[in-house]
Amino acid sequence: MAYIKNSLIALFVLAIAALTSITATASILIEPHLGYNISGSGTTSGVDYKYSNPELGLRLGGQFLGFMAGVDYTSSSYTWTQSPGGDDKFDRGEFGLFVGYNLPILLRFWGAYYFSNTATDQSSSGKTASGAKFEGTTKELGVGFTALPFLSLNIMYRNVVLDTKPSNVTGADISNNEYVIGVSLPFTLL
Repeated sequence: MAYIKNSLIALFVLAIAALTSITATASILIEPHLGYNISGSGTTSGVDYKYSNPELGLRLGGQFLGFMAGVDYTSSSYTWTQSPGGDDKFDRGEFGLFVGYNLPILLRFWGAYYFSNTATDQSSSGKTASGAKFEGTTKELGVGFTALPFLSLNIMYRNVVLDTKPSNVTGADISNNEYVIGVSLPFTLL
């Protein structure tokens, strides 16, 4: 009977140690990121859009056994060249959620859904007036290469859909595709 009692106590101590070590692997993720949209484009109602621009953002979340999740904010400014039409300068802010996984072979993958995407026209030289706001959503898929400590080299594909437009803009929803290259600094605390 003492053998069973000692075995149960040892099993209980091992279970507590295992649970404590699993909890210790959870950490807080802070990841500033900088990217360059090398090819943003789309066609809506016979108008072609092209743009390229730098992007700056921050991811905050948690990481547990390779899995990561949290919130992301990305900001950018760009000149939207329209054919036919003129150029419009926009400031864009996106806020959303991301989930991903860090593989042990120096790669990481993630997907993000930005449920708040607001692009504000900063000039009246193009088709829309200064101050005109477009709103919508963005979906992002990304892969990062993490061979260097604290640095991830990233490639992302983004689909931007702007479905809320100013009243003077007619036509279908604006849907653009973007290819972004960039770097990020994924810091984990705890």
